[in-house]
Amino acid sequence: MFKHKPAVLLIWMISAVIAQVSYADHTIIDTSTLKVVQAAVQDSTRLEKARARDSARKPLEVLLFSEVKPNDSVLEITPGEGYYTALLSRVVGDDGTVHAVDPARAFEHLPRIRNFFTEYQEMDARKNVQYSVQKLDEIQLPEKVDQIWMVLYYHDTYWTGEDRMEMNRRLFDLLKPEGTLLLIDHHARPQDSDQVSRSLHRIHDSMVMTELTQSGFVLNSSSDILSNPNDPRTDSVFSPKWRGRTDRFVWRFKKRSSDSLGE
Repeated sequence: MFKHKPAVLLIWMISAVIAQVSYADHTIIDTSTLKVVQAAVQDSTRLEKARARDSARKPLEVLLFSEVKPNDSVLEITPGEGYYTALLSRVVGDDGTVHAVDPARAFEHLPRIRNFFTEYQEMDARKNVQYSVQKLDEIQLPEKVDQIWMVLYYHDTYWTGEDRMEMNRRLFDLLKPEGTLLLIDHHARPQDSDQVSRSLHRIHDSMVMTELTQSGFVLNSSSDILSNPNDPRTDSVFSPKWRGRTDRFVWRFKKRSSDSLGE
């Protein structure tokens, strides 16, 4: 057993506190990363309409929970109007990359959303963002990534025609060992079928959990930062009463270094 003189031990303990901030959900953040994340959220050059959503989306808490850090490479599935793209690109910095991938099949069903991201890019161009439109069950990237973000979209793969088993296999393969999958989606009720994935844009969390764990992902932590117990889970997520206020599950999965699928 190592022995430390009291003064040496005190210095070591103080250094440890300064170096890291630990959270109840098992998230450990380097304080230098904490400052970068705070600066990204507070950046006044973010679009005003995005900053107006911060109170409901809690970006600081979500970014810290994800454990994203400077220099990371991130795959963002369905970047939409660029809300998280703007934040992620600022956190990973010039030496990091955000691969923003919109789902081609969603555009086939909803052509009106096709220009959302390109319009965002015109207002907040980021050199470290690479954009493409792909079928998610055929997705390819030029590199493996540290993180994958899928926010409020997994439920849509139930009706857009994606082969979710193949999609998940490819996402798993694209992650580096010990890489992270952050997944956020709207809660449905336990008794609801997958039909509400289109009618209400919700999904029961057990369906998602089963599919992801079968694909090799290991749940590392969950958070209630976006939960809303007042949401009855019976209305569309686009209803004026609940838009931006739905009950959401927030999960962090890992690809363990010993895991492999099809290798």
